[in-house]
Amino acid sequence: MKRILKISGFVFAASAMIVGIAGCGSGGGSDSATVTVQGDVPLAYVKRPNSISMNPTNGAPSGAGGDLLVREKSSPSATEYNLTAQFTQGVGDASDPEVSYDGKKIIFAMRCPAANTATTGGQPACTGRWNIWEYDMTTGGLTGGTFRRLTSSTDDDDVDPAYLPAGRGFVFSSNRQTKSKINQALGHTYFALDEYERERVFNLHTMDAQGGNITQISFNQSHDRNPVVRPNGDIMFSRWDHVGGRNHFKVFRAKPDGTDLFVLYGAHSEGNSFLHPRDMDPSGKYAGQLATDLMPLSRTHEGGALVFVDAANYSEQNTPANAGVPTQGGQIQPITDREKILNLNGGLSQYGRVTTPYPLWDGTDRVLLAFRPCEVTKNGVVVACATLTQAELDRVSDENRLAADAAADAVQDNVPPTYAIYMFDPALQTWRIVAAPPAGFMYTDPIPLQARAEPNATDPTNVDATLAAQGKGLLEVRSVYDTDGLGRMGDAVLTAADLPAGCTTAIAKTAPTDPLDLRAQVADLKRMKDPADAAYGCAPARFVRAVRAVAPPSSMMGLRSAIGETEFEMQQILGYAPIEPDGSFKLAVPADTPIALAVIDDQGRAFQTHTNWIQVRPGERRTCDGCHSPRRGGALNSGTVVNTMPAALKPAMASAHQSGETMAATRARLDASVLDLAPDMVYTDLWADTTQPGVTARSAVTLRYSGNANPADDLVTAAPVNGIVNYPEHIQPLWTRNRGSNTCTDCHSDPAKLDLSATPAGSGRVASYEELLIGDPVIDPQTGLPQVRIEEGVPVIVRQAALVDTMASEGEALGLARKSRLVEILFGQTLMAGSSALATHPNPPVSAPNHATMLNAAEKRLLAEWIDLGGKYYNDPFNGSAGVRAVTALSQATFEAQVFPILRTTCAAGCHQAIGSTNTPAGTSFRQNRFVLTGDPEGDYGVTLSMISNTCSNIANNYLLQRPSTVPHPAGAVGQTSAVLPVGSADYNKILAWIATGGC
Repeated sequence: MKRILKISGFVFAASAMIVGIAGCGSGGGSDSATVTVQGDVPLAYVKRPNSISMNPTNGAPSGAGGDLLVREKSSPSATEYNLTAQFTQGVGDASDPEVSYDGKKIIFAMRCPAANTATTGGQPACTGRWNIWEYDMTTGGLTGGTFRRLTSSTDDDDVDPAYLPAGRGFVFSSNRQTKSKINQALGHTYFALDEYERERVFNLHTMDAQGGNITQISFNQSHDRNPVVRPNGDIMFSRWDHVGGRNHFKVFRAKPDGTDLFVLYGAHSEGNSFLHPRDMDPSGKYAGQLATDLMPLSRTHEGGALVFVDAANYSEQNTPANAGVPTQGGQIQPITDREKILNLNGGLSQYGRVTTPYPLWDGTDRVLLAFRPCEVTKNGVVVACATLTQAELDRVSDENRLAADAAADAVQDNVPPTYAIYMFDPALQTWRIVAAPPAGFMYTDPIPLQARAEPNATDPTNVDATLAAQGKGLLEVRSVYDTDGLGRMGDAVLTAADLPAGCTTAIAKTAPTDPLDLRAQVADLKRMKDPADAAYGCAPARFVRAVRAVAPPSSMMGLRSAIGETEFEMQQILGYAPIEPDGSFKLAVPADTPIALAVIDDQGRAFQTHTNWIQVRPGERRTCDGCHSPRRGGALNSGTVVNTMPAALKPAMASAHQSGETMAATRARLDASVLDLAPDMVYTDLWADTTQPGVTARSAVTLRYSGNANPADDLVTAAPVNGIVNYPEHIQPLWTRNRGSNTCTDCHSDPAKLDLSATPAGSGRVASYEELLIGDPVIDPQTGLPQVRIEEGVPVIVRQAALVDTMASEGEALGLARKSRLVEILFGQTLMAGSSALATHPNPPVSAPNHATMLNAAEKRLLAEWIDLGGKYYNDPFNGSAGVRAVTALSQATFEAQVFPILRTTCAAGCHQAIGSTNTPAGTSFRQNRFVLTGDPEGDYGVTLSMISNTCSNIANNYLLQRPSTVPHPAGAVGQTSAVLPVGSADYNKILAWIATGGC
């Protein structure tokens, strides 16, 4: 008996039973129940075991039993052929097929054990890793083609291949890290882990048509996935954009050489993860739009909603590119019955989920895709969600109910994803079955074997040969005040403390003159760069700070303890550059390096946190309109604005200006040395002609660690080296430094209040670090007990604001130092910490010493830098005191056999899953990226190592054992009477024994 789930005229065959229709006869009618698709096309897709842990954050999961399949037409009656069984021999896997522009070749990824007997070209075909293969049907047809292996690494994984136009080869995603592994921070060579510290990062690479000349073209700290080539020749892909609390996949694009890499759509739009984006038919109704699946970061087996994105007319959802576009729009689910749309967020999707959509370019606007209906188990039996009562649906959809209640429910959302291949027709609103998998498997990644228009080949970007030889690129921002409608470098990040004497506003405003600019007001750059105008001295942005990522090294233990109580990974300050009066800056930065920039005030504090990584290729000259610029209309600092040179400027500087140049560009052309990042923040006004009446220069700024005009402003304690700030070495000494007659710890050594001592805490870190970064519990005035809330299934203690704020996300990216209450107290200013932090940590009483004078200028700079970098304990994993060391004896095979099953059932099923961010201010979640388990053995092994710091002695004190064996766990949970992993239990002892094999 076949189960049918009918939704407003759409017909879905429930996955547990659709295997029976694969042999049904074809029909030519248009009735919605007909399973044959009009306009059949040949297609390829992959069969994979449905036990694979597919997750956006998993770069290349695999399972035994996968293969590449083809079908003569998109009908369940068509014969299905397995092309790769001769290589996989039932124990390999295949993924990510892509068709050539003439429709005669398929490129794909395949993994099979090196022990397999298959050969290619007289050599063993399988390497044990993911390799790129091509199947050529030019002479042999659909089933008689020939294979060639393009990559053959035994150490690296290559996936997601796509054809470049004009025979120029291929783009693919790989964890080879051919350039970045030898270009890491601090002179070290190593493979980088992603920002969950799980697995080697997959970034984009290209190779020629023969599989040679492999070149890395993207340099993200987490995965770049699903590259395809757009009709204009650009590469489009999904980027795991993960810095601090920002944690999502958005649509990016780049030139084939990796230049001009930038977000294309969705950085601040609804939904978390846009995967598998592809262009709709350029000649169809949806020309210029993208088809993509949109999903949460975990728990849906890489399934979400089918979404059409109008990236041609919207940079974001409800952010039109010009005034001629409706204000509402940007992305839609192409399902006309709005009551039956798919769930793009977490929890149950009552009407199913979609993955790997592929739009046909044949004038029909149809989309091939993998679909799975909504199914759950009820009392251990698989049933369709349509059979559930509303109360049952509500219960299983509630992500915030207690985990114990969810585990005890008779209804469980735990059915493996039996994706089948469907054809969706948005015009007819029909979903028609094409191919159904056998039991225990899923079908995904369908591609039509059709010829399509080949994009024009894009020539490499012109580069500066001198810069390229130096391994550098050039970054220019025309004005940091050319910000978006949310004012992320405008009034939204400023306070009264940012107004110099005599200023009523920090940023002068005017109405935009560009008809395409939709902002009500923009910065009045003409006034701000005129030394005769009061606005000249009021502008708050003084410097830009450039930092680079210090990537987590692979095969290392103890990373999490070394990083500390923050969502940020380690970072290194590269240096500073001045921001000119018009808001422009120009600087040279290391090429092929993940870079972040922050605009800095006159006391060394960032106005906002840069929560994404940017890059330049060697010799690339990259120009941005502004900070968080709106990508609509022209640059604010252009036209008459940029070419107006006020009379109050020094004649030599005004006359040197060339048409179209920003002030930073003019200054850099006159003195190329200003392009080099400086170790200190030093600025002297070179623009104002103070010989003229009424003209006042911008205030000079000097912030150095040492060599200040007043020696009392120099650091007495250790200064950072190479831009690395470590809490124990650089911040803790500030609290214990003798300042004449006392130290900070003379008053602040009480654990019940504020303990700034260097006494070791339970975590092994010094007590002061824990005190500053972890807020105290909120006490219920009625009961005298800590307040509790249910958060993602676990009751947790509500905590007060900590003295140091380390959270920044796309919804709230204020500078961390400026919103930390500790900085407000020690600088004597009210900034962005907010009323809650002020109430929790009020100003010291009048009778107390003036805290604003306790630290000197260099110490305040150092404190601000440490907080702005995310408040890490260590920013150098190779520091001998950080407790990070290479793995030498902890077997991954033993982990997978003995430890992985325990973690999967005890930990991954509950708290330790990936939680993505949304475009809303970050909360205080007790779990972010501390210990994320996705069910992929290789990645779970990597992140588990980060929770182990000692294999020699005191093994029970490792986070991996200490935390789950302690009541409560997580810290702050209430109502627990027994440990998650009790000391002495069989599972505890298995993990203990495995750690002990690491030796001393």
